[in-house]
Amino acid sequence: MLADAVEEGLEPYFNVSREPVADLDLLWVCYDTPLTPGEPADYDWVLSQIANLLAVVPTTVPVLISSQLPVGTIAELEKAHPGTMFACSPENLRVPQAAHDFKQQARVVVGRRDDSYDLLWKMLFQPFTSKLIFTTPETAELVKHTLNAWLGMNIAFINEIQQLADVVGAKMEDVETALLTERRISPNAPLRAGGRFAQGHLARELQLLTRLSAEMGLHTPLIDSILVSNGG
Repeated sequence: MLADAVEEGLEPYFNVSREPVADLDLLWVCYDTPLTPGEPADYDWVLSQIANLLAVVPTTVPVLISSQLPVGTIAELEKAHPGTMFACSPENLRVPQAAHDFKQQARVVVGRRDDSYDLLWKMLFQPFTSKLIFTTPETAELVKHTLNAWLGMNIAFINEIQQLADVVGAKMEDVETALLTERRISPNAPLRAGGRFAQGHLARELQLLTRLSAEMGLHTPLIDSILVSNGG
């Protein structure tokens, strides 16, 4: 069913009633985290939806979280719902071509506390990728934050280089070509000067990393400056 839905470009919708649900092999949580410009991401809304689902799903059903949630969420869910097995597989999709990206993934990361359900994760994802990376929940959660932070850093960086190019009279298109053909840089890297990235997914991850770093007393001037460079 999932493969058919993806093939047809559909967005699967599964309705769980307030009555107990039986005969489930997996609960896959894919809620998009609500974003409001100028406001923090609404992680609490996603967590409330997860709580509603867990109220009607047996604890024997493994739960895979793909929603965009802060690192440490799986550990919190494990404490709140002992007996339930949680895993994290952060999505890595571009919205305009999400179905295509899902069907042809370079790799899928699955963070889990043990390998009890590895066969299930392999059956789930192998139709869409040839590479599965098994790791811990915290690592998988941090992968998503790191990826979006890296993309945002590239965009902010190349836009600063554009400013320098304008002042010194350099040809920015040639700078970009030289960078993207360097063997240590992917030709798909977001190193094309242009507009700032929007206050969406990239900004959400950077705001989260900046907040976490401050709360933990870490010195992360590079991460902290990306949003500043992007214009706030």
